[in-house]
Amino acid sequence: MKSTRAALELLAQYEVTHVFGLPGETTLPLYNEWGRFSEVRHVMCRDERNTVMMADGFARTSFRPGVCEAPGVGASYLLPGLAEASASSVPLIALTSDIALGYEKANVLTGYEKTLMFRGVTKESLTVYRPEDLPVTLRRAFRVATTGRPGPVHVRIPMNVWDGEVADGEVYAQPEFSRYPGLRYAADDGKVRDALVWLMKAERPLLICGQGVLFSQAWDEVRELAQRLVVPVGTTISGKGSFTEDHPLSIGVVGSRGGTRFSQSVLEASDLVFYIGSNTDSVDTEEWTLPPKSAPPRILHLDISEGELGNVYRADLLLGDAKLTLQRMLALVPEAELREPSSASRISELARRRKEYRDHVDSLIDAGAEPLDPLHLMKTLSETVPADWVVAADPAFPAIYSAAFFPVKRAGRRFLYNYSVGALGFAIPAAVGAYFAKGGPGLALTTDGSFGFTVGELETIRRTDAEVKIVLFNNGSFGWIRATVAALYGEEPFSTDFAPTDYAKVAEGFGIPATVPTSGGVKEALEEMFARAGPQFMEIPVLPEDRLFPPVPSWRAAAEKLGVKYAG
Repeated sequence: MKSTRAALELLAQYEVTHVFGLPGETTLPLYNEWGRFSEVRHVMCRDERNTVMMADGFARTSFRPGVCEAPGVGASYLLPGLAEASASSVPLIALTSDIALGYEKANVLTGYEKTLMFRGVTKESLTVYRPEDLPVTLRRAFRVATTGRPGPVHVRIPMNVWDGEVADGEVYAQPEFSRYPGLRYAADDGKVRDALVWLMKAERPLLICGQGVLFSQAWDEVRELAQRLVVPVGTTISGKGSFTEDHPLSIGVVGSRGGTRFSQSVLEASDLVFYIGSNTDSVDTEEWTLPPKSAPPRILHLDISEGELGNVYRADLLLGDAKLTLQRMLALVPEAELREPSSASRISELARRRKEYRDHVDSLIDAGAEPLDPLHLMKTLSETVPADWVVAADPAFPAIYSAAFFPVKRAGRRFLYNYSVGALGFAIPAAVGAYFAKGGPGLALTTDGSFGFTVGELETIRRTDAEVKIVLFNNGSFGWIRATVAALYGEEPFSTDFAPTDYAKVAEGFGIPATVPTSGGVKEALEEMFARAGPQFMEIPVLPEDRLFPPVPSWRAAAEKLGVKYAG
């Protein structure tokens, strides 16, 4: 079998339905075969950076590894997306073609060092040296990407490999690794029993779910454990969706990106914190000040990654898959030892404090403000976005406000955030990937700052007729940087503002219907946009973050000092 055909057959056997990429000379042999192979759809993109983020959105939403490909000349453009995928534990297969083997030092056009470049942002970077090695290399790529701590794998395929032959009997997949987690394992029973003892003894325990809960699809087990032990649940921004936020035991998002004074205060008062699938990074822990690294409460830590367990905090450690381990924990919970009626008073207290906080937030809303009040905007979005849609949010305004004020009403992967690294330009390509994964509408919440990185993909959306709705928040600047400068220095920022741009007309130039609603008509405009078929674009003017500080706990004092309203 021709190598090109073998590669495509293997992708199909791994249940790959879409590959995001763009053509180049070193990939032409594969493309020539691909034109006759309909089982795997190729989605042509406009920028290699966005192929990775589309594959990322696809992987997070489908629970299958995302696949992207790029010619050798554009291989370096994959690095920003792979850095995020690596830090966020997203299983991807990144295929790059390259110049023929043996010409690495001959100054061939598009030839430069690839393997070393990818090693820092992938679990492995593999090169196929002979055509007959292609199947075993691709099997390894899927196996490594989906097991243990998931992550991206890079496969470099030189041009002369495409022209070779592969034995038909070698073209087979390992189906266990067509989805993730590939193969699960649970923590040791003794460790699970010890953790249960501490949970039962604690007076004010708290569960905090990271993105590992979503990757493991363990939200049902989290809900069951929380309800049976009567323990409140918070999530990190990346773990949002692990627990429904209309549940009486929910405290919402914690940490420096989306944490509120309500959720942070519950965490601060806890005498035991059980981290599930979280790497306890700087965002999730307010730079390791909550819980305080110097004198933390008792901490239990369950994670699939041996490298992340107890990496920052001294903790009781459980190494294993979240879903399997929580199932084992639930099997060991004796019905007779469920919490006493005193738990009811804690639920009542949570309800009282939650209502008090929500009343406070409602009091801050100015429904008639021009530009739009972001709190009013998020409340309107939460009331109008269909519950089964996936929402991809860019860093800064979209991510922070949606994390804090757009409650999840169905558990599961509902929000896509790239807050392990946090580079701009994630939402639109991630929403495209989510659309192809689900076959249903997706919503991208972006900003004028991020839009500049991904505007070319509007052509991809129009060409493929992807059902992606885009809401762009326009504050005329890199607003997050403006707010950071104001919080740190109390001064006007340097080099952050943009020239006025009519983004709705830009979208219309790509053939995508666009609107710019007034504050009084935003709800009706959103409802109409969500009801229409096909891609849609909406531009909404908003205040820059230094004129209305978003809910970043460490910025509250700066807002008060500067006399600027703090949203939260």
